Amino acid sequence: MIPIGTTTARWMTLRYGIALALIALGTLAGFIMTERVIGQHERMLEVVNVSGRQRMLSQRTALLVEQLKHNPDAYSRADLARQLADATDMFETAHRRLSGRAGPNDGPPLGPPPQNLFFGGSDPLDPLISRHIAALRAVIAAAPGGLPPGMAEADYVTSQALGPLLDRLEVMVALYQEEGEAGFHSLHQMGLAALILTLLTLLFEALVIFRPMTRHVRDQFTEIARMTATIERANATLEQQVRERTAELHSAKNAAEQAHRAKSRFLAHASHDLHQPLQAIGMFTGMLERQNQTAKALTLLTDLKAAQRSMRDLLNAILEISKLESGVVSPKPADVPLSPLLDQLEAEFAGQAEAKGLRLRAVPTNVVVRSDPALLERIVRNLIANAIRYTEEGGVLVGCRRRGGALWIEVYDTGRGIAESDRRRIFEEFVQLDRPDRDRSQGIGLGLAIVERLARLLGHPVTLRSTAGRGTVFSVQVTEAQKTGNQPQNPASTEQAVV
Repeated sequence: MIPIGTTTARWMTLRYGIALALIALGTLAGFIMTERVIGQHERMLEVVNVSGRQRMLSQRTALLVEQLKHNPDAYSRADLARQLADATDMFETAHRRLSGRAGPNDGPPLGPPPQNLFFGGSDPLDPLISRHIAALRAVIAAAPGGLPPGMAEADYVTSQALGPLLDRLEVMVALYQEEGEAGFHSLHQMGLAALILTLLTLLFEALVIFRPMTRHVRDQFTEIARMTATIERANATLEQQVRERTAELHSAKNAAEQAHRAKSRFLAHASHDLHQPLQAIGMFTGMLERQNQTAKALTLLTDLKAAQRSMRDLLNAILEISKLESGVVSPKPADVPLSPLLDQLEAEFAGQAEAKGLRLRAVPTNVVVRSDPALLERIVRNLIANAIRYTEEGGVLVGCRRRGGALWIEVYDTGRGIAESDRRRIFEEFVQLDRPDRDRSQGIGLGLAIVERLARLLGHPVTLRSTAGRGTVFSVQVTEAQKTGNQPQNPASTEQAVV
Protein backbone atom coordinates (compact mmCIF):
# COMPACT_ATOMS: atom_id res chain seq x y z
CA MET A 1 0.00 0.00 0.00
CA ILE A 2 1.43 3.38 -1.05
CA PRO A 3 1.45 6.01 1.77
CA ILE A 4 -0.80 9.04 1.34
CA GLY A 5 2.14 11.42 1.61
CA THR A 6 3.93 9.64 -1.21
CA THR A 7 0.83 9.83 -3.46
CA THR A 8 0.43 13.55 -2.75
CA ALA A 9 4.08 14.20 -3.50
CA ARG A 10 3.83 12.32 -6.80
CA TRP A 11 0.69 14.22 -7.82
CA MET A 12 2.30 17.55 -6.96
CA THR A 13 5.39 16.60 -8.92
CA LEU A 14 3.22 15.64 -11.91
CA ARG A 15 1.28 18.90 -11.80
CA TYR A 16 4.47 20.90 -11.45
CA GLY A 17 5.91 19.05 -14.46
CA ILE A 18 2.78 19.79 -16.49
CA ALA A 19 3.01 23.47 -15.58
CA LEU A 20 6.64 23.66 -16.61
CA ALA A 21 5.88 21.83 -19.86
CA LEU A 22 3.11 24.30 -20.74
CA ILE A 23 5.34 27.27 -19.96
CA ALA A 24 8.09 25.70 -22.07
CA LEU A 25 5.69 25.20 -24.99
CA GLY A 26 4.54 28.82 -24.79
CA THR A 27 8.13 30.01 -24.69
CA LEU A 28 9.03 27.79 -27.63
CA ALA A 29 6.08 29.10 -29.65
CA GLY A 30 7.13 32.67 -28.93
CA PHE A 31 10.67 31.87 -29.95
CA ILE A 32 9.51 30.30 -33.20
CA MET A 33 7.33 33.33 -33.97
CA THR A 34 10.22 35.65 -33.28
CA GLU A 35 12.55 33.66 -35.49
CA ARG A 36 10.01 33.64 -38.31
CA VAL A 37 9.50 37.40 -38.01
CA ILE A 38 13.25 37.91 -38.13
CA GLY A 39 13.54 35.61 -41.13
CA GLN A 40 10.67 37.34 -42.92
CA HIS A 41 12.20 40.72 -42.22
CA GLU A 42 15.60 39.62 -43.50
CA ARG A 43 14.03 38.11 -46.64
CA MET A 44 12.05 41.29 -47.27
CA LEU A 45 15.14 43.46 -46.92
CA GLU A 46 17.09 41.20 -49.26
CA VAL A 47 14.27 41.18 -51.85
CA VAL A 48 14.02 44.96 -51.78
CA ASN A 49 17.78 45.23 -52.08
CA VAL A 50 18.04 42.79 -55.01
CA SER A 51 15.01 44.17 -56.86
CA GLY A 52 16.25 47.72 -56.42
CA ARG A 53 19.64 46.66 -57.74
CA GLN A 54 17.93 45.02 -60.74
CA ARG A 55 16.10 48.24 -61.58
CA MET A 56 19.36 50.18 -61.32
CA LEU A 57 21.14 47.62 -63.50
CA SER A 58 18.42 47.81 -66.18
CA GLN A 59 18.95 51.55 -66.46
CA ARG A 60 22.74 51.20 -66.38
CA THR A 61 22.73 48.64 -69.16
CA ALA A 62 20.56 50.96 -71.28
CA LEU A 63 23.01 53.82 -70.69
CA LEU A 64 26.00 51.64 -71.67
CA VAL A 65 24.21 50.51 -74.88
CA GLU A 66 23.54 54.14 -75.84
CA GLN A 67 27.24 54.94 -75.33
CA LEU A 68 28.24 51.99 -77.50
CA LYS A 69 25.98 53.25 -80.30
CA HIS A 70 27.78 56.58 -80.58
CA ASN A 71 31.39 55.73 -79.62
CA PRO A 72 33.71 55.09 -82.63
CA ASP A 73 36.85 54.47 -80.48
CA ALA A 74 37.73 50.76 -80.37
CA TYR A 75 39.44 51.00 -76.92
CA SER A 76 36.46 52.77 -75.41
CA ARG A 77 34.06 50.24 -76.97
CA ALA A 78 36.04 47.37 -75.37
CA ASP A 79 35.88 49.01 -71.94
CA LEU A 80 32.15 49.75 -72.34
CA ALA A 81 31.54 46.16 -73.48
CA ARG A 82 33.31 44.83 -70.35
CA GLN A 83 31.21 47.07 -68.09
CA LEU A 84 28.06 46.01 -69.94
CA ALA A 85 28.96 42.32 -69.55
CA ASP A 86 29.50 42.75 -65.80
CA ALA A 87 26.22 44.62 -65.38
CA THR A 88 24.38 42.01 -67.48
CA ASP A 89 25.81 39.16 -65.33
CA MET A 90 24.64 40.86 -62.17
CA PHE A 91 21.23 41.59 -63.74
CA GLU A 92 20.82 37.92 -64.72
CA THR A 93 21.97 36.68 -61.27
CA ALA A 94 19.44 38.95 -59.58
CA HIS A 95 16.73 37.60 -61.88
CA ARG A 96 17.57 33.97 -61.01
CA ARG A 97 17.48 34.72 -57.28
CA LEU A 98 14.17 36.60 -57.51
CA SER A 99 12.56 33.91 -59.67
CA GLY A 100 13.60 31.07 -57.37
CA ARG A 101 16.14 29.50 -59.73
CA ALA A 102 19.36 30.60 -57.99
CA GLY A 103 22.40 28.42 -58.60
CA PRO A 104 25.07 27.44 -56.06
CA ASN A 105 27.23 30.46 -57.03
CA ASP A 106 24.42 33.04 -57.12
CA GLY A 107 24.01 33.53 -53.38
CA PRO A 108 21.27 32.39 -51.02
CA PRO A 109 17.84 31.97 -52.65
CA LEU A 110 15.12 34.41 -51.73
CA GLY A 111 12.35 31.86 -51.46
CA PRO A 112 9.49 31.23 -53.86
CA PRO A 113 8.31 34.33 -55.80
CA PRO A 114 4.74 35.62 -55.62
CA GLN A 115 2.25 33.41 -57.49
CA ASN A 116 2.12 33.84 -61.35
CA LEU A 117 4.70 36.64 -61.28
CA PHE A 118 7.52 35.12 -63.35
CA PHE A 119 6.09 32.03 -65.05
CA GLY A 120 2.29 32.09 -64.93
CA GLY A 121 -0.57 34.39 -65.70
CA SER A 122 -1.40 36.33 -68.85
CA ASP A 123 1.86 38.30 -68.92
CA PRO A 124 4.68 36.46 -67.06
CA LEU A 125 7.85 38.39 -66.23
CA ASP A 126 10.42 35.70 -66.98
CA PRO A 127 10.08 35.78 -70.83
CA LEU A 128 10.39 39.58 -70.84
CA ILE A 129 13.55 39.61 -68.73
CA SER A 130 15.02 36.64 -70.62
CA ARG A 131 14.49 38.48 -73.95
CA HIS A 132 16.07 41.59 -72.48
CA ILE A 133 19.10 39.60 -71.32
CA ALA A 134 19.41 37.93 -74.73
CA ALA A 135 19.40 41.37 -76.40
CA LEU A 136 22.14 42.54 -74.03
CA ARG A 137 24.25 39.46 -74.84
CA ALA A 138 23.86 40.24 -78.57
CA VAL A 139 24.98 43.84 -78.03
CA ILE A 140 28.00 42.65 -76.01
CA ALA A 141 28.99 40.22 -78.76
CA ALA A 142 28.80 42.95 -81.44
CA ALA A 143 30.46 45.68 -79.35
CA PRO A 144 34.15 45.03 -80.27
CA GLY A 145 33.50 45.65 -83.98
CA GLY A 146 31.07 48.53 -83.40
CA LEU A 147 27.29 48.37 -83.30
CA PRO A 148 25.72 48.54 -86.78
CA PRO A 149 23.33 51.45 -87.30
CA GLY A 150 19.77 50.61 -86.44
CA MET A 151 20.68 47.39 -84.55
CA ALA A 152 17.34 45.95 -83.36
CA GLU A 153 18.69 44.46 -80.10
CA ALA A 154 20.26 47.79 -79.09
CA ASP A 155 17.09 49.68 -79.82
CA TYR A 156 15.11 47.04 -77.90
CA VAL A 157 17.31 47.42 -74.84
CA THR A 158 17.07 51.20 -74.70
CA SER A 159 13.32 51.22 -75.36
CA GLN A 160 12.52 48.53 -72.75
CA ALA A 161 14.90 49.55 -69.95
CA LEU A 162 13.31 52.93 -69.43
CA GLY A 163 9.75 51.89 -70.27
CA PRO A 164 7.86 48.59 -70.04
CA LEU A 165 10.67 46.69 -68.27
CA LEU A 166 11.03 49.36 -65.59
CA ASP A 167 7.27 49.34 -65.03
CA ARG A 168 7.22 45.55 -64.68
CA LEU A 169 10.09 45.66 -62.20
CA GLU A 170 8.14 48.23 -60.18
CA VAL A 171 5.17 45.87 -60.19
CA MET A 172 7.45 43.04 -59.05
CA VAL A 173 8.74 45.06 -56.11
CA ALA A 174 5.20 46.02 -55.14
CA LEU A 175 4.12 42.37 -55.20
CA TYR A 176 7.07 41.36 -53.00
CA GLN A 177 6.22 44.15 -50.58
CA GLU A 178 2.60 43.04 -50.43
CA GLU A 179 3.68 39.48 -49.79
CA GLY A 180 6.06 40.59 -47.02
CA GLU A 181 3.40 42.76 -45.39
CA ALA A 182 0.95 39.87 -45.52
CA GLY A 183 3.52 37.60 -43.93
CA PHE A 184 4.22 40.18 -41.24
CA HIS A 185 0.51 40.49 -40.56
CA SER A 186 0.07 36.71 -40.29
CA LEU A 187 3.04 36.40 -37.97
CA HIS A 188 1.72 39.26 -35.89
CA GLN A 189 -1.61 37.49 -35.53
CA MET A 190 0.12 34.23 -34.64
CA GLY A 191 2.34 35.96 -32.08
CA LEU A 192 -0.67 37.64 -30.51
CA ALA A 193 -2.44 34.27 -30.37
CA ALA A 194 0.64 32.69 -28.75
CA LEU A 195 0.76 35.51 -26.18
CA ILE A 196 -2.93 35.10 -25.31
CA LEU A 197 -2.50 31.33 -25.07
CA THR A 198 0.52 31.73 -22.78
CA LEU A 199 -1.33 34.15 -20.50
CA LEU A 200 -4.33 31.81 -20.32
CA THR A 201 -1.98 28.92 -19.52
CA LEU A 202 -0.35 30.88 -16.71
CA LEU A 203 -3.77 31.80 -15.32
CA PHE A 204 -4.84 28.16 -15.47
CA GLU A 205 -1.65 27.06 -13.74
CA ALA A 206 -2.05 29.71 -11.05
CA LEU A 207 -5.62 28.60 -10.27
CA VAL A 208 -5.38 24.85 -10.72
CA ILE A 209 -1.76 23.97 -9.99
CA PHE A 210 0.18 26.58 -8.05
CA ARG A 211 -2.54 27.60 -5.57
CA PRO A 212 -3.08 24.00 -4.32
CA MET A 213 0.67 23.53 -4.24
CA THR A 214 1.11 26.71 -2.20
CA ARG A 215 -1.57 25.59 0.23
CA HIS A 216 0.06 22.17 0.56
CA VAL A 217 3.49 23.72 1.13
CA ARG A 218 2.03 26.04 3.78
CA ASP A 219 0.54 23.02 5.56
CA GLN A 220 3.90 21.28 5.35
CA PHE A 221 5.67 24.27 6.89
CA THR A 222 3.15 24.26 9.72
CA GLU A 223 3.80 20.56 10.30
CA ILE A 224 7.56 21.13 10.14
CA ALA A 225 7.28 23.91 12.72
CA ARG A 226 5.31 21.59 15.01
CA MET A 227 7.85 18.79 14.58
CA THR A 228 10.72 21.25 15.16
CA ALA A 229 9.20 22.33 18.46
CA THR A 230 8.82 18.67 19.47
CA ILE A 231 12.42 17.91 18.48
CA GLU A 232 13.69 20.95 20.40
CA ARG A 233 11.90 19.76 23.53
CA ALA A 234 13.34 16.27 23.04
CA ASN A 235 16.82 17.74 22.45
CA ALA A 236 16.58 19.74 25.65
CA THR A 237 15.73 16.57 27.58
CA LEU A 238 18.46 14.61 25.80
CA GLU A 239 21.07 17.31 26.45
CA GLN A 240 20.24 17.23 30.14
CA GLN A 241 20.62 13.45 30.14
CA VAL A 242 23.91 13.73 28.23
CA ARG A 243 25.23 16.29 30.72
CA GLU A 244 24.32 14.04 33.62
CA ARG A 245 25.84 10.99 31.94
CA THR A 246 28.97 12.94 31.01
CA ALA A 247 29.40 14.05 34.60
CA GLU A 248 29.05 10.43 35.75
CA LEU A 249 31.58 9.24 33.16
CA HIS A 250 33.97 12.05 34.10
CA SER A 251 33.77 11.07 37.74
CA ALA A 252 34.30 7.41 36.86
CA LYS A 253 37.24 8.34 34.63
CA ASN A 254 38.85 10.41 37.39
CA ALA A 255 38.35 7.58 39.85
CA ALA A 256 39.88 5.08 37.42
CA GLU A 257 42.85 7.36 36.74
CA GLN A 258 43.41 7.89 40.44
CA ALA A 259 43.24 4.14 41.03
CA HIS A 260 45.66 3.55 38.14
CA ARG A 261 48.10 6.15 39.47
CA ALA A 262 47.79 4.69 42.94
CA LYS A 263 48.55 1.22 41.55
CA SER A 264 51.54 2.53 39.62
CA ARG A 265 52.85 4.44 42.66
CA PHE A 266 52.40 1.37 44.82
CA LEU A 267 54.32 -0.84 42.40
CA ALA A 268 57.03 1.79 41.95
CA HIS A 269 57.54 2.24 45.70
CA ALA A 270 57.10 -1.45 46.54
CA SER A 271 59.72 -2.63 44.05
CA HIS A 272 62.24 -3.35 46.85
CA ASP A 273 59.75 -5.45 48.80
CA LEU A 274 58.74 -7.33 45.64
CA HIS A 275 62.35 -8.13 44.85
CA GLN A 276 63.13 -9.51 48.35
CA PRO A 277 61.40 -12.91 47.79
CA LEU A 278 63.30 -13.36 44.55
CA GLN A 279 66.57 -12.50 46.27
CA ALA A 280 65.78 -15.02 48.99
CA ILE A 281 65.01 -17.67 46.39
CA GLY A 282 68.32 -16.88 44.71
CA MET A 283 70.19 -17.22 48.02
CA PHE A 284 68.54 -20.57 48.77
CA THR A 285 69.29 -21.77 45.23
CA GLY A 286 72.97 -20.87 45.72
CA MET A 287 73.07 -22.78 49.00
CA LEU A 288 71.57 -25.83 47.32
CA GLU A 289 74.15 -25.67 44.51
CA ARG A 290 76.94 -25.96 47.09
CA GLN A 291 75.51 -29.23 48.37
CA ASN A 292 76.18 -32.61 46.87
CA GLN A 293 73.28 -33.30 44.54
CA THR A 294 72.17 -36.11 42.33
CA ALA A 295 71.92 -35.63 38.56
CA LYS A 296 68.15 -35.24 38.81
CA ALA A 297 68.49 -32.62 41.54
CA LEU A 298 71.01 -30.67 39.47
CA THR A 299 68.56 -30.62 36.56
CA LEU A 300 65.85 -29.31 38.84
CA LEU A 301 68.22 -26.63 40.16
CA THR A 302 68.99 -25.52 36.58
CA ASP A 303 65.30 -25.24 35.81
CA LEU A 304 64.74 -23.40 39.08
CA LYS A 305 67.44 -20.85 38.24
CA ALA A 306 65.95 -20.32 34.73
CA ALA A 307 62.49 -19.81 36.24
CA GLN A 308 63.94 -17.40 38.82
CA ARG A 309 65.71 -15.42 36.09
CA SER A 310 62.54 -15.27 34.00
CA MET A 311 60.47 -14.15 36.98
CA ARG A 312 63.00 -11.45 37.81
CA ASP A 313 62.95 -10.14 34.21
CA LEU A 314 59.14 -10.11 34.15
CA LEU A 315 58.94 -8.34 37.50
CA ASN A 316 61.51 -5.76 36.41
CA ALA A 317 59.54 -5.07 33.22
CA ILE A 318 56.25 -4.64 35.10
CA LEU A 319 57.86 -2.38 37.70
CA GLU A 320 59.53 -0.31 35.00
CA ILE A 321 56.23 0.22 33.16
CA SER A 322 54.60 1.19 36.47
CA LYS A 323 57.35 3.71 37.21
CA LEU A 324 56.96 5.29 33.78
CA GLU A 325 53.18 5.51 34.14
CA SER A 326 53.35 6.96 37.63
CA GLY A 327 55.68 9.73 36.49
CA VAL A 328 58.38 9.07 39.10
CA VAL A 329 61.06 8.64 36.41
CA SER A 330 62.82 11.89 35.50
CA PRO A 331 65.54 11.92 32.82
CA LYS A 332 68.97 13.23 33.74
CA PRO A 333 70.60 14.33 30.45
CA ALA A 334 74.34 13.95 30.05
CA ASP A 335 76.89 13.43 27.29
CA VAL A 336 76.87 9.73 26.46
CA PRO A 337 79.64 8.19 24.31
CA LEU A 338 77.95 5.52 22.23
CA SER A 339 80.94 3.25 21.65
CA PRO A 340 81.34 2.08 25.32
CA LEU A 341 77.55 1.58 25.57
CA LEU A 342 77.38 -0.53 22.40
CA ASP A 343 80.49 -2.54 23.35
CA GLN A 344 79.01 -3.30 26.79
CA LEU A 345 75.71 -4.48 25.30
CA GLU A 346 77.52 -6.57 22.67
CA ALA A 347 79.49 -8.36 25.39
CA GLU A 348 76.35 -8.81 27.50
CA PHE A 349 74.25 -10.40 24.73
CA ALA A 350 77.07 -12.27 22.95
CA GLY A 351 76.45 -15.51 24.85
CA GLN A 352 72.69 -15.38 24.29
CA ALA A 353 73.17 -14.77 20.54
CA GLU A 354 75.79 -17.50 20.26
CA ALA A 355 73.47 -19.95 22.00
CA LYS A 356 70.94 -19.41 19.18
CA GLY A 357 73.62 -19.59 16.47
CA LEU A 358 73.34 -15.87 15.65
CA ARG A 359 76.00 -13.24 14.89
CA LEU A 360 75.89 -10.11 17.06
CA ARG A 361 78.01 -7.10 16.11
CA ALA A 362 78.19 -3.53 17.36
CA VAL A 363 79.78 -1.12 14.85
CA PRO A 364 82.46 1.09 16.49
CA THR A 365 81.77 4.82 16.54
CA ASN A 366 83.08 7.97 18.24
CA VAL A 367 79.70 9.68 18.36
CA VAL A 368 78.71 11.36 21.64
CA VAL A 369 74.99 12.02 22.18
CA ARG A 370 72.99 14.03 24.70
CA SER A 371 70.62 11.79 26.65
CA ASP A 372 70.00 10.02 29.96
CA PRO A 373 72.66 7.28 30.07
CA ALA A 374 70.60 4.73 32.03
CA LEU A 375 67.38 5.26 30.09
CA LEU A 376 69.13 5.25 26.70
CA GLU A 377 70.92 2.03 27.69
CA ARG A 378 67.55 0.48 28.60
CA ILE A 379 66.11 1.43 25.17
CA VAL A 380 68.99 -0.10 23.22
CA ARG A 381 69.09 -3.14 25.55
CA ASN A 382 65.40 -3.88 24.95
CA LEU A 383 65.79 -3.48 21.18
CA ILE A 384 68.77 -5.88 21.08
CA ALA A 385 67.01 -8.42 23.31
CA ASN A 386 63.90 -8.21 21.17
CA ALA A 387 65.95 -8.64 17.95
CA ILE A 388 67.73 -11.74 19.29
CA ARG A 389 64.47 -13.23 20.63
CA TYR A 390 62.70 -12.95 17.25
CA THR A 391 65.60 -13.90 14.95
CA GLU A 392 66.00 -17.56 14.06
CA GLU A 393 69.05 -17.35 11.81
CA GLY A 394 71.48 -14.73 10.52
CA GLY A 395 72.39 -12.05 13.02
CA VAL A 396 71.86 -8.69 14.68
CA LEU A 397 73.76 -5.48 13.88
CA VAL A 398 73.85 -2.38 16.10
CA GLY A 399 75.28 1.02 15.12
CA CYS A 400 74.49 4.65 14.38
CA ARG A 401 74.13 6.58 11.15
CA ARG A 402 72.97 9.88 9.75
CA ARG A 403 69.75 9.80 7.79
CA GLY A 404 67.57 12.69 6.72
CA GLY A 405 69.81 15.23 8.49
CA ALA A 406 69.41 13.47 11.88
CA LEU A 407 71.46 11.01 13.92
CA TRP A 408 69.89 7.58 14.55
CA ILE A 409 70.84 4.55 16.65
CA GLU A 410 69.68 1.54 14.63
CA VAL A 411 69.27 -2.15 15.45
CA TYR A 412 69.10 -4.46 12.41
CA ASP A 413 67.98 -8.09 12.49
CA THR A 414 67.39 -10.82 9.92
CA GLY A 415 64.23 -12.17 11.51
CA ARG A 416 60.84 -12.83 10.02
CA GLY A 417 59.87 -9.19 9.66
CA ILE A 418 56.71 -7.47 10.88
CA ALA A 419 53.50 -7.20 8.84
CA GLU A 420 52.19 -3.74 7.99
CA SER A 421 49.05 -4.27 10.08
CA ASP A 422 51.12 -5.08 13.22
CA ARG A 423 53.65 -2.22 13.12
CA ARG A 424 51.65 0.12 15.34
CA ARG A 425 50.32 -2.30 17.92
CA ILE A 426 53.70 -3.91 18.74
CA PHE A 427 54.43 -0.88 20.94
CA GLU A 428 51.34 -1.63 23.04
CA GLU A 429 51.55 -3.51 26.33
CA PHE A 430 51.37 -7.33 26.38
CA VAL A 431 51.49 -7.66 22.56
CA GLN A 432 53.55 -10.52 21.10
CA LEU A 433 53.62 -11.33 17.40
CA ASP A 434 55.55 -14.60 17.53
CA ARG A 435 54.05 -18.09 17.51
CA PRO A 436 51.08 -18.49 19.87
CA ASP A 437 52.73 -21.57 21.44
CA ARG A 438 55.95 -19.67 22.23
CA ASP A 439 57.29 -20.00 25.77
CA ARG A 440 55.71 -17.08 27.61
CA SER A 441 58.49 -17.17 30.17
CA GLN A 442 60.70 -15.37 27.63
CA GLY A 443 58.57 -12.24 28.02
CA ILE A 444 55.05 -10.94 28.24
CA GLY A 445 55.19 -8.28 25.54
CA LEU A 446 56.47 -5.28 27.53
CA GLY A 447 59.89 -4.75 25.95
CA LEU A 448 58.80 -2.50 23.06
CA ALA A 449 56.17 -0.81 25.25
CA ILE A 450 59.00 0.23 27.60
CA VAL A 451 61.06 1.40 24.61
CA GLU A 452 58.18 3.57 23.35
CA ARG A 453 57.59 5.19 26.76
CA LEU A 454 61.26 5.79 27.47
CA ALA A 455 61.81 7.25 24.00
CA ARG A 456 58.81 9.54 24.43
CA LEU A 457 60.10 10.63 27.85
CA LEU A 458 63.54 11.45 26.38
CA GLY A 459 62.20 13.05 23.22
CA HIS A 460 63.82 10.37 21.02
CA PRO A 461 61.42 9.42 18.16
CA VAL A 462 61.34 5.69 17.31
CA THR A 463 60.74 4.46 13.75
CA LEU A 464 60.37 1.01 12.27
CA ARG A 465 61.22 -0.38 8.83
CA SER A 466 60.52 -4.01 8.05
CA THR A 467 60.23 -6.41 5.12
CA ALA A 468 58.44 -9.72 5.58
CA GLY A 469 60.95 -12.56 5.49
CA ARG A 470 63.97 -10.24 5.36
CA GLY A 471 64.20 -8.63 8.77
CA THR A 472 63.47 -5.45 10.71
CA VAL A 473 65.23 -2.17 11.56
CA PHE A 474 64.35 -0.22 14.72
CA SER A 475 65.73 3.35 14.74
CA VAL A 476 65.97 5.79 17.67
CA GLN A 477 66.67 9.42 16.84
CA VAL A 478 69.15 11.03 19.24
CA THR A 479 70.71 14.46 19.60
CA GLU A 480 74.44 14.75 19.11
CA ALA A 481 76.30 16.38 21.98
CA GLN A 482 77.92 19.78 21.46
CA LYS A 483 81.47 19.40 20.16
CA THR A 484 84.36 20.86 22.19
CA GLY A 485 87.88 21.67 21.16
CA ASN A 486 89.27 18.50 22.78
CA GLN A 487 86.58 16.22 21.38
CA PRO A 488 87.81 13.90 18.59
CA GLN A 489 86.46 14.26 15.08
CA ASN A 490 83.15 12.46 14.75
CA PRO A 491 83.26 9.96 11.87
CA ALA A 492 79.46 10.01 11.64
CA SER A 493 79.27 13.78 11.08
CA THR A 494 78.67 13.35 7.36
CA GLU A 495 75.64 12.01 5.59
CA GLN A 496 77.43 8.69 4.97
CA ALA A 497 76.14 5.83 7.14
CA VAL A 498 78.36 4.46 9.90
CA VAL A 499 76.72 1.02 9.83
